[in-house]
Amino acid sequence: MARSDDLRLRAIKDALGALGYPGFLSLFSEIEAEEGHDPAVVLMAALACDRLDELVLEALPWLVLRYEHLDWNWLLPEARRRGVQNRLGFVVSLALRAGAGSLGMDRLTRLAAVEEELFACRLTKQETRWLRMPPARRELPGSRRSEEAAQWGVPSALRPDEIRFLGEL
Repeated sequence: MARSDDLRLRAIKDALGALGYPGFLSLFSEIEAEEGHDPAVVLMAALACDRLDELVLEALPWLVLRYEHLDWNWLLPEARRRGVQNRLGFVVSLALRAGAGSLGMDRLTRLAAVEEELFACRLTKQETRWLRMPPARRELPGSRRSEEAAQWGVPSALRPDEIRFLGEL
């Protein structure tokens, strides 16, 4: 991975920590926490990253659930403009299913509408570059790919019941 990619990934992890994600809390400095990070911008930065760590991917559904008032009016067109609507659809699907038991009806309805809007503009291509994986794991057999990943064409085995830190929302 190029140094600029490493720096970008570190900045995303630091921003997630600054936003309160328990898995990365120890990674950010007090100065960075004071800068204030827009959760929608952090989410888009992760979606646009072509070699994302799986640990960062796991944080994204948490981000969607933690920040109820994400700027969907900016996120949805920006995801389409960048061609990452499938990645966003996957994250929203994971968040919706992981949080289904604890979200109120209004939030469930809003996330379901976002998922539906993303599904309507879903790309048919299979994603190959989003996640940074060891070569042996790049080709996920169908049985290892999660149902949500298969629906959105992303290479991930992450399932809704594997999202950590939901109790700390």
